[in-house]
Amino acid sequence: MEYTLILGSLAVVSAIGVFWWGLTARPSAARANLIAGLPEQDEAPAPLVGFMRQVGQATRRRLPNALVDGLEVNLVQAGHPQGMDLPRLLGIKITLAAIAGLLLLVNGQVLLAVVAALVMFFLPDYWVISVRDQRRAEIRAAAADVIDQLTICVEAGLGFESALARVASTTEGPLTDELQRTLSDIGAGVPRMQALRALSDRVQIVEIRQLVTALLQAQKHGVSMADTLRIQSAEMRLKRTQRTEEKAAKLTVKMIFPIIVCYLPVFLIITLVPALISIFGAL
Repeated sequence: MEYTLILGSLAVVSAIGVFWWGLTARPSAARANLIAGLPEQDEAPAPLVGFMRQVGQATRRRLPNALVDGLEVNLVQAGHPQGMDLPRLLGIKITLAAIAGLLLLVNGQVLLAVVAALVMFFLPDYWVISVRDQRRAEIRAAAADVIDQLTICVEAGLGFESALARVASTTEGPLTDELQRTLSDIGAGVPRMQALRALSDRVQIVEIRQLVTALLQAQKHGVSMADTLRIQSAEMRLKRTQRTEEKAAKLTVKMIFPIIVCYLPVFLIITLVPALISIFGAL
């Protein structure tokens, strides 16, 4: 009965989290404004969203700065999934930890209450990191193709900002969102060099950082922008091919475990069991 209460409490906590997530999803228009760097325009935010933000703002100063800063960086690199902002995410963490801890304390499980509260507190961090890694992979995979299009536009006679706007209007994905954010910064009066550095800081990907550095050097020294883009595109394609070859080389090692655990026992059963049955039958 005791374990039933514990499992029931955890189930209730999970149900509350899923229910909250379904109620408080931000509209797509607000998410677009957030990505583009525009002010948020929540016409009618859910009451629970406001409550979560208030909880997050109230507890933000009481949390370690390293934890809050790291979470904010991960959230920016993840592209603010579901329109998530830092106060709201902190409110989720605190609320889930409090609910899990209180439910288990009611059942008299002090140690499990502490463990469950810690798990629920750091669970949103794991989700943000997962989204961040997936978004990084998508940006890294699309970088070479986007730079190729940008090179073609520049060679056709468009200026850099016009070429950037053209590519951003004809492509989709997280890299396109970042390019649109950069264009918004430039349109708002931010110098091109500063806007490109902000792009590199938000993405935190080696290929994009090298591209931005090359573009800044080309602008500083008067080097052809098209030649710089062409060289960077070739390097990105080379690195993408090397990553694919590296994954293919690791595939053989990764297949050893499923072969031994899944395939080999079945093979032994199919080949040895009939022979053993025949031997025991003869005896």
